[in-house]
Amino acid sequence: MCLSKGKKALLVSLAVFVCFAVSLVLIFLIGRYGWKLGGFQACEGAGIESVAVTDGCVRITGFYPGSFPEGFIGCYSAEENGKLYVGFRFSAMFGFFETGDFSISVPVRGEISEVIMKTAMGERTLWTEDAGRLVGADQYGIYIRLDYRDAESISVSYCGKTVEHDTLAWENGVFYYFDCDIMMEAKNAGAPIGVAVAVKKTDGSVTASREFLFEAEMEKMYLRITESGEIEG
Repeated sequence: MCLSKGKKALLVSLAVFVCFAVSLVLIFLIGRYGWKLGGFQACEGAGIESVAVTDGCVRITGFYPGSFPEGFIGCYSAEENGKLYVGFRFSAMFGFFETGDFSISVPVRGEISEVIMKTAMGERTLWTEDAGRLVGADQYGIYIRLDYRDAESISVSYCGKTVEHDTLAWENGVFYYFDCDIMMEAKNAGAPIGVAVAVKKTDGSVTASREFLFEAEMEKMYLRITESGEIEG
């Protein structure tokens, strides 16, 4: 059967269009999912808001930590000896359907004692079994453990303001979330923020003070007031 020149041209155009469409789909799929072939070497860090570990599942919420928005396109994970390693990936080109915020559930086979963010640059612990029992552990910011018995309050000063909390009802040896907006301040500033922590005795005098740097990428800072009244970071 002979085809007219018009029909031949139409078939050639259709074939070219199909090849072009298939190529675009392949490029998108490779860009969206192909990075996982590189494992943790292809992963990036992320801002972490919360980590919840339950039977058979680890739930993680977070955000893209950079100044220019990129969409979240996936998570790579590996479970080993009670530890869950996770890495994240963002993309401006292949993540245009998504925002930088994410909430994921990673299935696990065994009991998890530690969740670690792993990238080509290194590793950082996000959650441990002990820290997971903190009061307010789903928040991001500063957590303080009080082992010093003669303390009435603790104050945190940053960006020209001071937040002070009464600690008389705190249990010794328990990490408590120190309610303040230092995480948002650090995120908005895009730079480390100086923070001064002070401990007051029951007679109102300051027994210890120390300065730290809080970075948004840290998400959570853990401090301990020792039995001798010193502040450890």
